[in-house]
Amino acid sequence: MKFLILLSVLSFKVSAETKLLLIGGGKRPLEAMQKFSQLAGGEKAYIIVVPWASETTEGADNIRNELLIHANSTVVIAPLKSQSLNSMLDKATGIFFAGGDQNKLMKLINEQSLKNVFKQKFEEGVVFAGTSAGTAIMSERMLTGEGELTVLDGTRIIRAEGLGLLPQSVIVDQHFIVRSRFNRLAGAVLSSQETGLAIDESTSLLILNSKAKVIGPTQVMTFLPKSPKRLVIDVYSNGEEFDL
Repeated sequence: MKFLILLSVLSFKVSAETKLLLIGGGKRPLEAMQKFSQLAGGEKAYIIVVPWASETTEGADNIRNELLIHANSTVVIAPLKSQSLNSMLDKATGIFFAGGDQNKLMKLINEQSLKNVFKQKFEEGVVFAGTSAGTAIMSERMLTGEGELTVLDGTRIIRAEGLGLLPQSVIVDQHFIVRSRFNRLAGAVLSSQETGLAIDESTSLLILNSKAKVIGPTQVMTFLPKSPKRLVIDVYSNGEEFDL
């Protein structure tokens, strides 16, 4: 099987109000966190950090502290099954999903009937971000982390319902280069003929309307299926932009 690496343009559509930051896990790029804070409103921002992918709020607390460095804004940790969450969501200008287990995160989102609420906020122009598991859920059908990953076979990769802030034709994968996840994403893309976004640790992809920009020290890759046996793979580094 041969893979062709070329410059190309992604062909899926995004909302005119799209403001989305996808972080591949690991250390969060300073510039990306600063940009998220600015997009959320700077000193006037009301940001909710969602910790539900993890058993503790440690990761969310760290995200909160990092965001507070960039602006004297309001940053709160989202409680589970609480009436106060509704009032928080009404005021939210930014929502940030911390890492952990994407399956656990989606289970809790669905148990609280929040998927459509989050999608509505996104469509209204609220800026969303995720890291690690918080990035994985952005696909409509997310990668669960389960399946046979030692072969290039998308039929053996398990996927499940995600939050779906990315178009239905897009799969996103995280920790990509560090954790050698080529087989998983390539197999899934070849099988489904969807577009793949691969984001490495400590690196992010900032999507504003129809533009995507890489922020971070390593790379973001796009996987475009041309047939069930052919992929076009582009590699983008810090500061590089491409059209969605």
